[in-house]
Amino acid sequence: YYKAIIGTRIFETISWNGPADPQELHDWWAESASRDPLDLCLSLDVAVIEPSSGRYIGGISLRPVNGDPAIINIGYAFAADSHGTGYAPEAVGALVDEAFSKRGAERILGNAFVGNTASRRVMEKLGFVHEGTQRRCQRKNGVWLDQWMIAITRPDWEKGQSLLRT
Repeated sequence: YYKAIIGTRIFETISWNGPADPQELHDWWAESASRDPLDLCLSLDVAVIEPSSGRYIGGISLRPVNGDPAIINIGYAFAADSHGTGYAPEAVGALVDEAFSKRGAERILGNAFVGNTASRRVMEKLGFVHEGTQRRCQRKNGVWLDQWMIAITRPDWEKGQSLLRT
């Protein structure tokens, strides 16, 4: 995964600047794996594995805001060569379902830098709604960036689930 993401432009479009080296990425995953996945106040970090190759292509995190499992921030990053394959909506959708059906979430927040339309489209396909734009909210590489605030609530998700059943 490290080789698939370093040297690409994905870090221009997300908050994370990427790992300094493969060991940092390994250590982060090891620490994440040591957390109790049933402790709903802690982040849940999931690796995304491409079924056909067994290759690690991305990761998704559910991060309770201020330790409150009812309000969750979702973040994700996928290797550039997996963009456009449908894996992001499938994997993000699975974690959205997990958050609402098993973790008691009432609201899931997603943010995307203005211009990162691919990430915004992933969330909107899943029922997230654009709620506004935070102007000059994050400084990255010496530049102040705006970001879209996108969210889905439990009623939004439940409505989508009922549409799927009909």
